[in-house]
Amino acid sequence: MGKTKTPATGDGYLGEIMVHRITRAVGVVDTVIEAQAGWPPQITLKLKDGSLKKGKLSDFREPTATEREQVPAA
Repeated sequence: MGKTKTPATGDGYLGEIMVHRITRAVGVVDTVIEAQAGWPPQITLKLKDGSLKKGKLSDFREPTATEREQVPAA
């Protein structure tokens, strides 16, 4: 059974594999800044080359099975 994720606040996304919608970069959620006062949650995605992608939760999506295989198991 998976973790409970709350898109409205960003709760539960830490450590999940996500894909950046524009660049299609696949990585693991490194940090989550929870939503406050009408602002959307912001996440930082750590890519396998060590770089970071930051953005709103809506800038990212769940990976497909093939994209999930690209990220090494931690």
